[in-house]
Amino acid sequence: MAENSNSIIEMRNVGIRYDQGPEILSDINLSLKKGSFHFLTGKSGAGKTSLLSMMYLWQRPSRGSISVFGKDINFTNRDSLASLRRRIGVVFQDFRLLEHLSAFDNVALPLRVCGMEEREVRKRVSELLSWVELDRHMLDAAATLSGGEKQRVAIARAVINRPELLLADEPTGNVDNFIAPKLMKLFVELNKLGTTVVIATHSDKLINDFAYPRLHLQNRGLHILYPSDKSGLGGSDV
Repeated sequence: MAENSNSIIEMRNVGIRYDQGPEILSDINLSLKKGSFHFLTGKSGAGKTSLLSMMYLWQRPSRGSISVFGKDINFTNRDSLASLRRRIGVVFQDFRLLEHLSAFDNVALPLRVCGMEEREVRKRVSELLSWVELDRHMLDAAATLSGGEKQRVAIARAVINRPELLLADEPTGNVDNFIAPKLMKLFVELNKLGTTVVIATHSDKLINDFAYPRLHLQNRGLHILYPSDKSGLGGSDV
């Protein structure tokens, strides 16, 4: 696959299935541009999590080709994939926090892995946890936090190192109507700094409040819908 210097992700004729079952997604073609912001939509079971997992390099497609940061992942070894993943921030639906660590240490982990000086780590993590209103819970073990608090820790961990690509699976699903807009503002500001953002959501309010195009999954295919198209049924291939 030829590299497109303006694209973070290129997918060509991608299909994915599990074991010997039918394809979950078929003939996916996508060019995700640097600095873009998209919602990812579709009914439950449409394949949103499967698509995100391929974008995150967690699994390879059953067929077709995917290029991430100009690297064809079908021909990329494990060490190189790990290096590429460090450029991606991910908010998982099940959080995937280290339950025995504090909120602070969970968020600090990506910075410490990169070898950042501890003084700068403390400054950045403290500022971000205050922003998501977890300053009173910085030293609390993740296992003791509520679902909404864990959600905010997971988001803070995903964005702390200012990734080139941010993938979020229902990032506002466990927070209240006061916190959700604040988290979206964080994603918007990160996008303004150059991060490419993809947010999977079922929230009509989120989609209506923020006029970004949608990557819409339907009938195993992918279509792009613009803010003026509210049907969710039309659209053209990406």
